[in-house]
Amino acid sequence: MVATLGVSFLVVERWVTYDLNQQFNDYLLQLAEAASQTLEIVKHESNEHEEGEYDEDQLPEEHYQSYYPKTYPKLADLMAGYDRHGTLAVPKHRLLYYAQGVEWFDEKQKLIIREGDLDVTWSLSDNLQRSGNILERNKIRSLVLPVFYTPPRSETERLSGYIRASHITGVLDVQLERLRWGLIIGGVVAVSLTAWGAIWLTNKSLQPIGESFERLKQFTADASHELRSPLTAIKSSISVLQSHPERIDPVDKNKVDAIADASYRMTHLVEDLLLLARLDGSVALMSLEKIPLPLDEILEDTIEFARSEAEKKDIDLNSNLDSDIWVLGDGQQLQRVFSNLIENAVQYTPKEGKVTVSLFADNETAIIAVEDTGIGIAPEELPHIFERLWRSESARIERREGTGLGMAIAQTLIQVHGGKIDVTSKVGVGSCFWVKLPISLHT
Repeated sequence: MVATLGVSFLVVERWVTYDLNQQFNDYLLQLAEAASQTLEIVKHESNEHEEGEYDEDQLPEEHYQSYYPKTYPKLADLMAGYDRHGTLAVPKHRLLYYAQGVEWFDEKQKLIIREGDLDVTWSLSDNLQRSGNILERNKIRSLVLPVFYTPPRSETERLSGYIRASHITGVLDVQLERLRWGLIIGGVVAVSLTAWGAIWLTNKSLQPIGESFERLKQFTADASHELRSPLTAIKSSISVLQSHPERIDPVDKNKVDAIADASYRMTHLVEDLLLLARLDGSVALMSLEKIPLPLDEILEDTIEFARSEAEKKDIDLNSNLDSDIWVLGDGQQLQRVFSNLIENAVQYTPKEGKVTVSLFADNETAIIAVEDTGIGIAPEELPHIFERLWRSESARIERREGTGLGMAIAQTLIQVHGGKIDVTSKVGVGSCFWVKLPISLHT
């Protein structure tokens, strides 16, 4: 849009500039043509005027000097003997009204008279075109028009002289400057109105989508909430059955275990969906209790919770935590994020592997790194890691009970705390999740 307006601006500016310059040149041509009608009379009267000033008692040298008068006669003086209403009828132009001049020259380019308030100092050039020549110097534009005269009873025309019409270009420059400012202001107004209209139309078009999204979030929250009650009942019933194994037919034991496992996974999924629905709402974000927290202590507690699972697989779970690094946040939610990252690292790392948790500060940013020697993530799968309900094929094979919401929840919680989360990985080598949080000054 801006490019289109810019091109339109240039086209209009060039076209109007050309048109105004053409009007300017046409005016000079009209002025010169009007003056050319009087050239023969002016030459005749000028000769008589000079002869009338000659004194027979003057010496030849004095007569020669007086032939070129120091001051030129006025057109009105030369034409006083003619009964005319306006010797030179010059058409008026609405843009050109001051600082102009007309000069009459004979065939030898000798100046005869000059009219107007503009003094042009440069001489006429050679090889002048019959249609006129235009020359511009020092913000003065001149048009020189050769005048040809055909004597009575003759078909041969001869050069009678030249007319030079001049006018300053300042008034033209003022008009062009006004034009450019008008186009600039108009363009800014047009862009502003267009942008405002585009924003308004975009908001109107997105309003149904926003409403649908809100309804979807509400449905997710309501459905998750409603599913909690029957799932709780199922889990309670299964727990009662499993607490009395003698009442279960050996043939049905595997079925009961499958139901218990499915109910656990479903409960976990519902809880995650409900949490995401809450985090998507601004009210829930405002309700997070943020206080200064020592990150090293939170990570130490989280690592201890995961250590038993790591020991089952002979995984070396170690840490490298700098102390006295504080952030402003919700301790429970941050622990949920770190627990998810560390548990995933342990789950997707083969036996006798290694998981390292690091904490250090970089300027005003706390950086937490969870690095493992696990199965890794393919490059084409990395962009989808934080998508909801997405799991890679290798992750599904390695861990069937996952919901695909853990990374989405972790990303949302970190963003709520003003931080960022990212991942680097190589298949068969391992992965490293990076969490960056703003450091809080603790006193």
